[in-house]
Amino acid sequence: MAEQIDASEYISLFEAYKEQLESLEKQAVYVQAIIEDYTKAKVTMEKLSKTKKDSDVLVPIGGGVFLYAKYDSNAKVLLSEGADVVIERDIDYAIDALQKRIDDLNNGLTKLNEMAIQLQQKMQDISLTIQQLFSKKEK
Repeated sequence: MAEQIDASEYISLFEAYKEQLESLEKQAVYVQAIIEDYTKAKVTMEKLSKTKKDSDVLVPIGGGVFLYAKYDSNAKVLLSEGADVVIERDIDYAIDALQKRIDDLNNGLTKLNEMAIQLQQKMQDISLTIQQLFSKKEK
């Protein structure tokens, strides 16, 4: 009877870890999407900063949609600083700010992946324990 309780506890723990792992995977997908969004914006600004004044440019606004525009080399960008605060900045500042955000998000993504690996290892250990409990029960 004690083995039955142990097995059910291990199964419950395994299921809890599985839910945590799924949550971590969803968070990782979300963070990766933000990184890609920031990277696209950064690449666009880098290309704009190398563009000659009064050049015709196509500006991506998302969803595969572009705007025609004339580029002013003194152009500023509006950079979100969080909490519905947007500040006008020069392009070089915005590029650096986005790179810092990308780096921070990549660090967070690395931590999420490390946590997922640890959970997978724990799940594997629990799975082996459950198998051992059931093999003892069959004998």
